[in-house]
Amino acid sequence: MKISVIGAAGYVGSNVAVTLALAGLGDELVLVDPYKQNIVIQLAMDTGTAAADRGVAVRAGDFADIKGSDIVIVAAGAAQGVIASRMEMLPNNLPIIKDIAENIKKLSPNAIVITATNPVDPLNYAMYRFTGFDRRKVIGYSLNDATRFRMMVAQALGQPTADVEGTVVGEHGESQVLVFSSVKVRGKPVKIDEATKEQVRAEVPQILRRYEELKTGRTAGVTSGAGVKLVVEAIMNDSYRTLRSSVVLDGEYGQKNISIGVPAVLGAGGVKSIVELELAPDEQAGFAATLDVLKTAMRQVDDFVG
Repeated sequence: MKISVIGAAGYVGSNVAVTLALAGLGDELVLVDPYKQNIVIQLAMDTGTAAADRGVAVRAGDFADIKGSDIVIVAAGAAQGVIASRMEMLPNNLPIIKDIAENIKKLSPNAIVITATNPVDPLNYAMYRFTGFDRRKVIGYSLNDATRFRMMVAQALGQPTADVEGTVVGEHGESQVLVFSSVKVRGKPVKIDEATKEQVRAEVPQILRRYEELKTGRTAGVTSGAGVKLVVEAIMNDSYRTLRSSVVLDGEYGQKNISIGVPAVLGAGGVKSIVELELAPDEQAGFAATLDVLKTAMRQVDDFVG
């Protein structure tokens, strides 16, 4: 299997590349970054050595080298200063996604595309619009929200994160809906009290702020690398694993023409099915609010696509 990472010189892209290579995923891993070719060459050299025993051939290339890819992971984006919201990145990143999508459509028309560039929900929708691919083959990476939710709930309950299940729906951003009704500890449903809910909800806006205050130009690259690995494994192994992803809806949750974070069953070919959760009343209200945010962003994409 051939996997290409576009934007591999960036913090997210480089972590994705290293994590996939060290996990031995794919036979060939192509690293592309048109603006930082020296960095991807160095990364390919170093990663190729580290993964020499994993059976993955790692090489640097340009767009032409993604030809025939089975999976293309897109982590490329415009240089960005300190931001308060991921949506601020949409105008500058739309033209970049358009260019990348056109190359993918031309060179790898049968690929599954994993969009990891922020804001991931509208940009995954843009990828879908620009490529014209089946919606099941265009997956926005937004698993980090569910992972953080599980971690925050586990801390509040005094439990190991590995023992806690739970998910998030909606925007990969501040309007995301924490689905407390989905929480289980060691497989058993747990009722979360209102004080704990408010404690966890209050943490969500702080996540991006804490990263941005450091002014490193980096956010959750290592987390994203680990999560993208899970998505790629589910596709390669046809495991039917349910992972929170941004997917284009066609009637699910009563919505169309929108990419939004929901639990998705992943396997060979991409999205096998979409899990429609039965949300609690307060969660339904939150879902309506996140839809308002995302529909505005989707209209921006539609206006840009024309």
